[in-house]
Amino acid sequence: MKLSAIKILLLLLLSFLMTNVVAKQDSQYLLTEKTYKVLSAAQELMEVDKFSEAENKLKVLLNKVDDASYEMAMVQQTLGYLYSSQENYTQASKLFQQALSSNALPEQASHNLTYNLAQLLLADEQYKEGITLLEQWLESEASPPNSAYVLLASAYYRVKNYKKTIEHIRTAINNDKSAKESWYQVLLSAHLELKQYKSAIKVLEALIPRYPYQKTYWSQLSALYLQQNKEFTALAVKMLAQRLELGDAKVLINMADMYRYLHIPYKSAQLLIGGFEKGIIEADLDNMSRLAESWLAAKENEKAAQVLVKVAKLDDSGKSDLQYGRVLFGLEQWKQAADPLAKSLEKLKGKKQGSALLLLGMTQFHLGNLPEAKTQFSKAIAFDNERNQAGQWLRHVDALLEKKATNES
Repeated sequence: MKLSAIKILLLLLLSFLMTNVVAKQDSQYLLTEKTYKVLSAAQELMEVDKFSEAENKLKVLLNKVDDASYEMAMVQQTLGYLYSSQENYTQASKLFQQALSSNALPEQASHNLTYNLAQLLLADEQYKEGITLLEQWLESEASPPNSAYVLLASAYYRVKNYKKTIEHIRTAINNDKSAKESWYQVLLSAHLELKQYKSAIKVLEALIPRYPYQKTYWSQLSALYLQQNKEFTALAVKMLAQRLELGDAKVLINMADMYRYLHIPYKSAQLLIGGFEKGIIEADLDNMSRLAESWLAAKENEKAAQVLVKVAKLDDSGKSDLQYGRVLFGLEQWKQAADPLAKSLEKLKGKKQGSALLLLGMTQFHLGNLPEAKTQFSKAIAFDNERNQAGQWLRHVDALLEKKATNES
């Protein structure tokens, strides 16, 4: 854990304020004027990032104060904050420990320093020591901040104690209605490490309504549903859908994508259509393309064709014209397929033209237009992916044209 310069100064100011308050009650916690001035000067130097000068002043002072005294503990504590600000956690931890071991600090100051020491130990990857100290601190802290539970959960995760990770991160989540996404991620990872898949599913079902645009969560959830029992996948997704706010366009679209991903395309199409009718989602190119893909995946080719004719009007790339023509070809509507395929050739560029040329040639063949079919197959031969198939068709068409010419002569 990195301690910012501002936090260091606040901690120091709190220490000095505490000193003044306690001093009125107990002379044991008094600073001499000389010590106070040096600590104040060191604080000012640290405030302007003059750490070397501050360190020198504190080291000199450390050799002048009495051993195991309140003044020495204060100097050790201040020097520890200085080192921690420079991310020298090992040295900072050593000084904090010395200050605590002297038993010279007031009870509350000692308690606060224990927490800071635990943080430093964990930042220095001394997990066993840091965890022990933080657990001790929690036992004596009346109102622990959620950050302490999160820190402890993360530390336990580092040492692969996933049960303890779950215990503490759950406490943090239960205490905070606006729990952070990273807390749920820690909880999810711990359950997965323990192969507690049902619990992992519950975490994902809590995450997705909060963060519906994270595709990773959808993928993980679908994988876990399938791992649990394939025949319950549809029901599980339906239950999840009921918990989502489907009045939100992005959530609804993600839900539709989820259905299609789980091979339930008909439900995906129904969800999208409902979104269009209710005005929740816009009938733009992307969303209409989603609907067409859903109908195609559901093998509802006629419904897909009805959508694709609209999509093609919104798409300038020619891809939708080609897809529309391919669907009509699959429905053996040869005459209707010829027009979108011809239009796709006007828009498509490069290698993508090859597929359209081959399909248009086959369409013209089924319409009985052999010369036109030959023209399209001859062009398709120029493309690597279509060369072999176009060549076979071209030889077949040439043979038919030759036979026809022979019969006519």
